[in-house]
This record gives sequence, structure tokens and C-alpha cells, in this order.
Amino acid sequence: MYAADRNLFFSKDGTIDQKQFVTDIAALRGQVQGAGSICNLFQDRYQFSLGIVAGLLNKQTIVLPPSLAPEAIRSAISDAPAPVILSTNADHDALAPRLSFEAAQPGEVEVRDFATLLQDSSTEIRVYSSGSTKQPKCNVKTWKMLRGGAAITDQIIQDLDAPPSEVGLLGTTPHGHMYGLEATIFATLGFGHATYRDTIFYPADLEAAVEAARACGISKLVLITSPAHLRFLEAAILAAPEIICVLSATAPFPQALAQKLARRENLKVMEIYGSTETGSMALRQTAHEQAWSLSAGFELKKAQATCLAFAPHLPEPIALEDEIEQHPDGRFTLLGRAGDMVSVRGKRNRLAALNAILSEVSEISDGVFLHDKRSESDALAIAVVPPLDSSLSEPEIRSLVRRHLLRHLDAAFVPKKLLFLTEIPRSATGKITRATTLELLKKAGLQS
Repeated sequence: MYAADRNLFFSKDGTIDQKQFVTDIAALRGQVQGAGSICNLFQDRYQFSLGIVAGLLNKQTIVLPPSLAPEAIRSAISDAPAPVILSTNADHDALAPRLSFEAAQPGEVEVRDFATLLQDSSTEIRVYSSGSTKQPKCNVKTWKMLRGGAAITDQIIQDLDAPPSEVGLLGTTPHGHMYGLEATIFATLGFGHATYRDTIFYPADLEAAVEAARACGISKLVLITSPAHLRFLEAAILAAPEIICVLSATAPFPQALAQKLARRENLKVMEIYGSTETGSMALRQTAHEQAWSLSAGFELKKAQATCLAFAPHLPEPIALEDEIEQHPDGRFTLLGRAGDMVSVRGKRNRLAALNAILSEVSEISDGVFLHDKRSESDALAIAVVPPLDSSLSEPEIRSLVRRHLLRHLDAAFVPKKLLFLTEIPRSATGKITRATTLELLKKAGLQS
């Protein structure tokens, strides 16, 4: 519902209310009027949100590529009608006609209550999966579907010990990918929660965001993040009492880290489960529980070897790629991704479980099991990244990693091959693409 003075975005430059937002939407709508589709690459969350709403009101397909790599953008817009790229980066001029927000001129405001107008919109928003297990896949969404997934973020905010009007959202995750799109952009567009405009990556960025919130009169903050970012934001989070909730997704949240964060006074630590196909669908307090609780109207039903997810905002049931165990109280436990089973010399384990144990090794800053599936016995290796300030030698780190793994795993799952890297290439959401995994397997000598 339209409220002119409701603050939707904030930054070091101040707040932006709904009145200003709809005024800028009107301007941008006129600028993109002739486009058949919009490839939205704006990195500023405010500009990005303008692009989403302007395109939907114009009934123009919205394309959100899986990454900012030129080939990924080119592939995503290859079958989009007459695309225009929304971007402040001149390098994108080589891909399609480009429009920068700064070029927009003021126009007459025709639509104020855009949320009500768009609730039944059928205009496509094309969101791509990360490609962690295969090539990135295009998933067609609508306003209703994305707002439905954002309902989990709204529920978490409503359950906090703070009036929602005093709460601001900070995002470290890319807003062009499903989790960031729902938990920041559509939590704002669909539910009116104020979101920080700028990118947060380094601890200094988080400190600047907290300072900006304070200057805007926002005293309570929810950090929308992922385990990949939490690795180096931990100290900044613990030092910021304004952050009253940490919300993580995109990869398993190490329970030891969740427990460490949850020990800080007045800090709630939550984890979301979902996928690009389903959107956000369940949550848990990882520090205290293993089972997930469904939210946003979701239901799960077994269908032969798969599990189907149903929700009022989804047009049809969606088969989960993960295997689950349903509990009588309606909750469920993740058993692992289908095809995630590792079999070594007749013994079996889950790749997710192996990586969760590896993540607890304090002497490495990042690590991943490399799995080469074979007909008789699978092959394993490990890639690790020592901390930049580590004084340990590679043999010492190797010994500590093996010792930790042997305390928690059968020796069959503790490979002798450790690959030392300065960085494990991860996507912006913290995931490792299948192509990267294959490259690392070759480096480890497990594939030719």
C-alpha cells in the first residue's frame, strides 16, 4: 500500500521515501519505453529496484544474468526481445543498448501504489541458478512469486524484538540472484522494509553501512548474508550492537560459527533454506536446531523418489533437488542433495557433511572437498586456502586438517591429496560452479 513518507532505501546520503521512489519510476519508465526487455545490471539496490518496477509496469521482460561476465550477459539476453541494459558501466555498451539511471529525466507520476497493481502481473522476471551442479538455468518468476518468497524475511523481521519501522536491511549477497533478490529487493518492494543501497563486501563496508543507518535514525539492523561472507565479517558483526539479526543462506551455515555469533547479546542467528526454483521456503536457528520449519505457506509432499514443494504463490509444484526426512511435527531434515552421495571402498557419506566438517578447521580460511564420482570407488581430494597471516607451513596445515577430519570421519573419507590455493574461485553467492570444480579436480590430478 502506498505511503508517501515510508522510507524504502537508505545510504550515507540519507533516506529515500516512497514518494521519491515512484517519481523516479515514472522517469525511468519513459526512458525504457521502447525496449522489448530489460537486462537489469544496476549494482545500486535503489536503481536496481527502479529498473524492476519500471519494467514490470511497462510489461517488459526482466533479465537477471547469472553473473556480470560478458558471456553470461550475452547468453542471458540472446533470446530476449529488443533488450536494453540498465547499467552505469560503459563496458556493457558492446553487448546491447545501455541506459544509465543518471540519464533519466523527471516525468509525470502515473502509478503510486505499484505493489497492488503488480500483484497479479504475469510479466516475466528471468532469474538464473548459480550453476553449482550444472550450467546456469533460467527460472521464470513473477512479482507474486518473488514477493511470496520474501515473506520469510518479513516473518523474521516481524518476530524480532523491535518495531519493523525501526529495522533496516543490509545485504552482502548479490541482489540479482534469488536469495538477495527476495530477502532485500522484494522485502522492500513487497513489504516496505528499508534496505541499504550500497554493496557490502569488506568489514569496512559493513562498518560504513552501520554508520549510515545510525545517521538515518535506523537503530536495528538485519544482515542478509552467506557463509562465504561471514568468514571475514564475523568480527565486525560482533562489534556492532545495531545488528540484531543475521540471516544466512546459499550454503550450509557452519553450526560452530552460528553458535559463536548467537552467544553475542541480542543477536538472533537465522538460516534460510530454498533454491532458485522454489525461492525461500524454510528457516531455522542453526545454533540450536537441525530441523527446518516451513514458512511462506509451503507444504512438502512425497512423490515416489522425489519431494514436491507446494505454495500459494507458486504456479505449480516444484521437485526438490535435495533429499529430505519429514518429521511428524511438520518440520524436516536435509539428508543431502540428490547425487551428493560419496562412496569410497563400500562406505558412504554425504558431500555436504564432509564440507561441513572441513569448514570447522580453524587453521584454514576456506576449503572444499573435491569429488570425482567413479563406478567402483569414488576419488576425493581437498582444496584449502591458508589465512593470509598464517605462520604455519603447508605440512603443518596438512597435518592439522587431517587430524581434525580423522576425529570426525572414517579414514576412507580423509584423502591424502591436499591442494593448496591462494583462493577458491567462488561465485558472488559463495558457491563453486561445476566448471570450477572440474578445473580443481584436474589440478588435484583426479581428472585428465
